[in-house]
Amino acid sequence: MKAPTTRPFEASDVDGAAGLLAARHRRDRAGEAALDPGFAEPAVCAALLQDSWERGARGAVAETADGALAGYLIAVPGDDVRGRHVWTGPGHYAAHDGDILRGLYADLSGPWLGEGRLHHYAVAAAHDLPVWLSQCFAYEQVHAVTDLTAGAAGFHDDVRAAGPSDLAALEPLFRLVADAHTGPPVFAFIEPSFHEGLRPGHLELLEDPAVSYWLTEGPEGVRGFCVMRPVPDDEVSLTAPRGSVELLLAATAPGYRGGGVGRRLTEHALADAARNGFRVCVTDWRAANPLSSAFWPHRGFRPVAHRLHRLLDPRLSRG
Repeated sequence: MKAPTTRPFEASDVDGAAGLLAARHRRDRAGEAALDPGFAEPAVCAALLQDSWERGARGAVAETADGALAGYLIAVPGDDVRGRHVWTGPGHYAAHDGDILRGLYADLSGPWLGEGRLHHYAVAAAHDLPVWLSQCFAYEQVHAVTDLTAGAAGFHDDVRAAGPSDLAALEPLFRLVADAHTGPPVFAFIEPSFHEGLRPGHLELLEDPAVSYWLTEGPEGVRGFCVMRPVPDDEVSLTAPRGSVELLLAATAPGYRGGGVGRRLTEHALADAARNGFRVCVTDWRAANPLSSAFWPHRGFRPVAHRLHRLLDPRLSRG
């Protein structure tokens, strides 16, 4: 059988690509039922891809001899804190098999290098990890889900709801997540200005009636916190189902790690979300963070996708 040929992705390819993406998502849902069923419908995927096209996503399609689409790969170019890059989101690719996806990346990666885009990002469904890893991508972020079951077993007396009046007591813990990411072994770059927004950002969360902000404390102060918020409709995606709740932030003071503080906070937050009618919780964490990578899977979170990163050798772009 003749191998598919590639050509640039055009606006007229949205519907054909949507059919491929819907089929991919049905496969993914067969392995993880918590994923949003809406994206198993081509019309929903077409709306996603049309929005991506209007936001500047471009790429290529693989076409069979009779003109049918066998795969597509698109990416949004960017120039920001991530460097000069391309971003392939969770709905930005689908193919009949891994060889077609590899061929599409091979055709596109050269022009991306020609534009000086050395950073290549891709949010890959768990099922497709071997294909992307074979192209020298590496793990960066884990996207995961867990099921919520209503019941009183998860509630703890030492966990309480926080409010705006707790802002000052919480503030010593605000930098913990960022510091864990900028230090070894994660070494993520965070703009210094990010820290200036921590206090107003947490105050906004504490004042938001839709957000559940939990803390546990002792005589010496706050020992940890956990923040939950409903996933907004405009953030529903292939990795964040409609009607789910997001575990947005969580941190435990260093002196209390390993003593059950984080576990009790998480259990309480998940039990409260279940009591309020949520059936799925989503969260994400840095793959290189040893604390997160051990903690969240033990809390029942199952990876559904991984954000991957490939950095091309800067010497390739000289001249």
